[in-house]
Amino acid sequence: MGRAIAQPEKLLRSPSGCQTTHRDFSKMNNENLFTAALNALTLHGCPRELAQEAAEIVANDDPFLPNLGRTPEQQQIIQETLPYLQSGGIYDQFETIDETPNPLTHGQFLGNFGSELPDETIWRLAEGDSTALNDITDHATRDKANNIFTRLEELGAWEP
Repeated sequence: MGRAIAQPEKLLRSPSGCQTTHRDFSKMNNENLFTAALNALTLHGCPRELAQEAAEIVANDDPFLPNLGRTPEQQQIIQETLPYLQSGGIYDQFETIDETPNPLTHGQFLGNFGSELPDETIWRLAEGDSTALNDITDHATRDKANNIFTRLEELGAWEP
């Protein structure tokens, strides 16, 4: 692609490169927004370089400017990432958590891991499939999921 990736210290600048006074209140949130966008995109299979570019753009969006202050090239980058955010996941068939086969377990796993794990892994955990724990590569996340799984199992959450 050949486009440069911005450094985090540049996240607080508008597309023109000038400091913006109307966003000073959210100085801390820009880095959080960058991280959240990057994580969401990479979790859904977006190539890391494209995800970083899109996260930088989103973190620098200016709601006070037309088109959020995005250049046509930036708009194109965002368009390239949209397919990665269109879920098509297993939970799309349900309007509410109450419609899932086991609202208690699905609610626990979605609430704790909805932004960290793929829907398919969450679904398997919520349906009582302990082998889904093997799909979790981050040790802290796996430990947390295992603790929740064990607690739900002890409560008889999957018993008929």
